[in-house]
Amino acid sequence: MDMAVTDRQRRQAYALADAFVRTLDERDPVALQRDWAVAPALADEIVDMLDGYFAPQQRLALAPLALAFAPGKGGRPAVDVYATDAGPLGMECQLLADGKPGEAILHLEVAGHDDAMRLSYRYLAS
Repeated sequence: MDMAVTDRQRRQAYALADAFVRTLDERDPVALQRDWAVAPALADEIVDMLDGYFAPQQRLALAPLALAFAPGKGGRPAVDVYATDAGPLGMECQLLADGKPGEAILHLEVAGHDDAMRLSYRYLAS
């Protein structure tokens, strides 16, 4: 079984994660439920966790696409997309606050093929 992630898959996963982070930046649990099918209790928990990592006025973002997959400090990219044995692609995304790397790492899964890929929130941790 070929477990390599193609550049196309990486870019599609990035686009979904970027859209998700734009929703996170709103800190609106209703938007998480509506736009990403996040359960109500989990949406509230995500917003509370964001408040623990970032000040309310800080703008959240991913590293720009041109830099996202390049190795950073410690050799890890700001956005890592990897194949899993279970099938979906895994993602670890360092969240930026006002353009600067923060300690929060967003863990996501992306499943599906081509233009039918869908993103699922896994967890947020340091």
